[in-house]
Amino acid sequence: MKKIITSIPFLILTTIIYSQQKTPDWFTKNMKQSIGIWITDNSEYKSEKEPFDQYGMEWKWGIGKQSMRGTLYGLIKGKKQGTFWEFRQYWDFEKNQAMVIQYGVDGTIGKGPMIITKGDKTEMIQDFVSPEGIKSIHGHRSKLNGNKFTVISYDISIDGNWQKKRSYTWYLESIKKE
Repeated sequence: MKKIITSIPFLILTTIIYSQQKTPDWFTKNMKQSIGIWITDNSEYKSEKEPFDQYGMEWKWGIGKQSMRGTLYGLIKGKKQGTFWEFRQYWDFEKNQAMVIQYGVDGTIGKGPMIITKGDKTEMIQDFVSPEGIKSIHGHRSKLNGNKFTVISYDISIDGNWQKKRSYTWYLESIKKE
């Protein structure tokens, strides 16, 4: 009983401290604008190993609208062909930064911060580890402008050099209400 009584002030103090922290406006705006289903053309990269006409990305609110959860999937002739990645985007109050974690269909996990750069442009640097223990670093530079979302992906070398891989322009297809 004494332990419960002495821990109550700690819990109240912790709640007060964390309730005073606020997610930055740029990140809240980014999440609000991202909610929905986004579609991009894949004709530039389509191949025998990558038969998808398009890719789809769906973002939904997480609990309490304090985070987002998303999926990335392929489309052939407008039909969904499976999910390749699951995402979680949130504000980390301990690190005081936006974070993105993604989980691949093969068990690969990528995680890292997202920062705002110029205006409404963002940049992510993520460390990836495969189930075999293979590590790699990838980056994304993006711009969200209304119903248009432009993303360039990069491989990042150990010494920090960014090598462009792909560029996609996504268009908001629909907004799902939750």
